[in-house]
Amino acid sequence: MKTYIKNLSFLVLFLAVISCEDTLEPTPYSFTAPENFYKSAQDAEIALVGVYNTLTAGSIQGGGNASSFRRDLFEMLVGGTGEGVIPARFANRRGAEWGTGQFSSSTGEINNAWFFLYAGIGRANSLLENLPSIPDAEFSNTRKAEIEGEAKLLRGYYHMMLSMMHGAIPVYTKTGDDPLMGRKSVQEVYTQILSDYEFAYQNLQHRGLRGGAVDKWTAAGLLVKAHTYLASMKTNGLSDFGYAPNSFDWVNATDSYTKAVTISADIVANSGYTLTANYDRLFRESTKTAQAEEVMLSAEGSSDASQQVITIVVNNFIPQGNAPRLGGGSGWTRPTGELYDLYHSADFRFSHNVSGNIGGNANILDVIEIDGVRYYQPRTLPGKNNGTMSVGKYRMKDPSQKSYAPWASGISFPLLRYGDILLLRAEALYYTGDESGARAVLTELRQRSVMAPATVDDLNTAYFNADFVKELQEERSRELCFEIWRRIDLARFNIYDETISSLDPDNGFYNGDVTLLQQNWKSEKVWYPIPLGQIDLNSNLVQNPGY
Repeated sequence: MKTYIKNLSFLVLFLAVISCEDTLEPTPYSFTAPENFYKSAQDAEIALVGVYNTLTAGSIQGGGNASSFRRDLFEMLVGGTGEGVIPARFANRRGAEWGTGQFSSSTGEINNAWFFLYAGIGRANSLLENLPSIPDAEFSNTRKAEIEGEAKLLRGYYHMMLSMMHGAIPVYTKTGDDPLMGRKSVQEVYTQILSDYEFAYQNLQHRGLRGGAVDKWTAAGLLVKAHTYLASMKTNGLSDFGYAPNSFDWVNATDSYTKAVTISADIVANSGYTLTANYDRLFRESTKTAQAEEVMLSAEGSSDASQQVITIVVNNFIPQGNAPRLGGGSGWTRPTGELYDLYHSADFRFSHNVSGNIGGNANILDVIEIDGVRYYQPRTLPGKNNGTMSVGKYRMKDPSQKSYAPWASGISFPLLRYGDILLLRAEALYYTGDESGARAVLTELRQRSVMAPATVDDLNTAYFNADFVKELQEERSRELCFEIWRRIDLARFNIYDETISSLDPDNGFYNGDVTLLQQNWKSEKVWYPIPLGQIDLNSNLVQNPGY
């Protein structure tokens, strides 16, 4: 962090805006000093794409290796949550430390993720500092304020993800801030995050200028996410483990949940975002139109090979099978029996998220075609004790239709979507005294996934728990499994320890290896460590307890 922040005022990576399929797809443009660059509205737009690029960057300043949501950040947040298990034979593979709980302060991916997110913050700060010097006449209508809003929203998001992973963190709002800054309390961190989101909520338009750009409702959704996070951390009392800056005792949970109710109501009534009709379309390479109906923020993958904006799911998050011929994956992560058991058989999400493998000869596999794009279908899974059981969440198309490597993906990872907003709204309604309203929201969400002849009442009956919070936690896993929020949910509901300890080694084909995670888990790992490499650069960074 020290090296990057210190150099940022002298050297900024800018990216040209190249639109393909109406999405925001950056390609390297040039290196130049800020004082020689910010002359026009186009310069500001180029710099803004540099801020977005942090989401899916392969490297930054020559450092990292897909350390963004291209791969590593995604794997960090998905692994080791009780939804998937790393089979022992894969425990020495790249990235397995998340699923087995073997990460430490010296784990390189943690350092790289820290570096990438702070790079995004630095890029946003450089743009925000130089934007006022560009004459207003250069911009059309409200575009200047919109650029400011987009940059602040992304800065807030990068700070939020860092804090959700590490707790108290340094907060940078200027490129000239002290590179030896110590960690700020989570109260100070969220004061800045909420300020950035509020500005974006008030100044962004109904939709961004380009597909993939954030908008007013992204800001609203992130406000709901932040307020429910704060309220649940206070309500459920996650320990600070003796490091007071990580405490949430200062939060007014009632106020935070009330704000979440109000803002989520605005999203439901006015945003135009909705539950896209087919759940599986949210997680395929080619179904960007359906994703745009529901996804409010994503790490955009591209089907244009020249852009080299890919995401990488091949190792862990697609059905196991031959990648070059069938679009299958390595199967390094497999579903737990506990995830299998969460679903009713008439819930479409079940067979999609927990699937069989894509094995055998292409001639004997079913194929689904969506707008001319072919996908090989996984085999039917006969039960949780079968070795073909695979994570089916994401799907890669027929490799013969790709213009890029079979292992690469044009999938856009959903980082915030309307389905999650509904679940957060249900939570906030419950905690503000409206349990019937909260249960009605769960019904609305389930309606999309129920398969005839079953009805949504059948799902409601199967999933009912007199303890609404427990039912909500399970519904969040059914809907959002293998997305980025499960680790954070386990922390904010303070159920990480019990979730890991309750995994049964006899519950399903791969569950025998949950012991790898159980042996390595300890309560303090609910927070990621401050990277040792950053502490070596900045001795003012105090390590989290337990590392």
